[in-house]
Amino acid sequence: MKKLILSLIISLFPIPVLAQVPIDPLRLPDSEAGSYIYTFGIGYSPSGIERDFVDFFGDPARLTLTENSLNLSFSGGYSFNKNLSIYANVIPSLFVREEKQQFINESITTRRSETDITGSLALEYRFAPQAVLDPRLSVAVSYPLGINVQTSATLLKDPVVLLGSLGYNKSFELEEDSIAFGIGAGFIANEYINFSATASHSFPLETASLSTTSLSFRTGYNLDQKGGSELGFKTTLSVRGEDTRVGFSVEYGGRGRIGNIVNDSDNNINNNQNNQTENTSPNTPSSPNTNTLNTNTQNSESQPQQQLPTKPSENNSNLAQSSINSTNNQNLEKSVQELYLRLEEKDRQIQELQQKINNLEKKVELKHELTLAPF
Repeated sequence: MKKLILSLIISLFPIPVLAQVPIDPLRLPDSEAGSYIYTFGIGYSPSGIERDFVDFFGDPARLTLTENSLNLSFSGGYSFNKNLSIYANVIPSLFVREEKQQFINESITTRRSETDITGSLALEYRFAPQAVLDPRLSVAVSYPLGINVQTSATLLKDPVVLLGSLGYNKSFELEEDSIAFGIGAGFIANEYINFSATASHSFPLETASLSTTSLSFRTGYNLDQKGGSELGFKTTLSVRGEDTRVGFSVEYGGRGRIGNIVNDSDNNINNNQNNQTENTSPNTPSSPNTNTLNTNTQNSESQPQQQLPTKPSENNSNLAQSSINSTNNQNLEKSVQELYLRLEEKDRQIQELQQKINNLEKKVELKHELTLAPF
């Protein structure tokens, strides 16, 4: 009976690839080096049977058997690169079994509890992460001792993701070989709510064993818009022969990438450098005397004002780009010094332009006086 319970509990948890309908159904696990995913969950599965029988004296009696299982799940995955990832999970469980026999004159109740732990470690290889079907192969070792080899494919069609798998399972404790296949689908309702469903069927290669079918339905709620963490609610239905079980679980999961903090700090430094470059841009200054000129004077100076900032602005842009790409403090200091030199050169050019404008004003005033002077 314990082996049956163990096999049913294990069947409530999808094999490695189906477990990757993760967090956001339309976002497959990150394949960049250093990316990771994790999930913590708690599940409850009740079951029971009630039968009538005849005791030793030929009197009618009733047997009531109830079983309740409570389990915790800890799972995670890590990507070494775009092709190779590793996944692991650990599931400690508590089983409480109560048996009650009701006779005509008395009733006998027995209760016992058991604890157990299962787990697995899987290595997955993605043949072509950018391909349409994203084919994958995984090899897993499970406890109680078993081996699972599985192939799978995923098809992403907004707003739905479809996946399928085919695998071979070898259980050394149960001395049983089986073939399992599964299908799954995910759907996004909005930026916060998503739904997913999976179905799997495992049939033994020996004719004397029973096959197992399980269905699961999951609703996920994104705790942040970036999809970094999610709260999920899952219902599972498992059927093995005449034994039907329903399970409920609550999950919390997240994803991330080792090194994000460093990258974010680099981006902040680059943004600050860009802001400083924009604040010191040579396009901001203007001459206070320009507004006093007449229309002809403004037309005559418009061309020099447009041509003058051209080269300094390009140099500033190149300097800003070099400072962004520079990771050496010495190079950064040199770039800042060059920026100040170019700004000083620009100020000098502006002063020369102002002097030209003043001379032009004097010529205009002189011409105006000559025009008004009597012959």
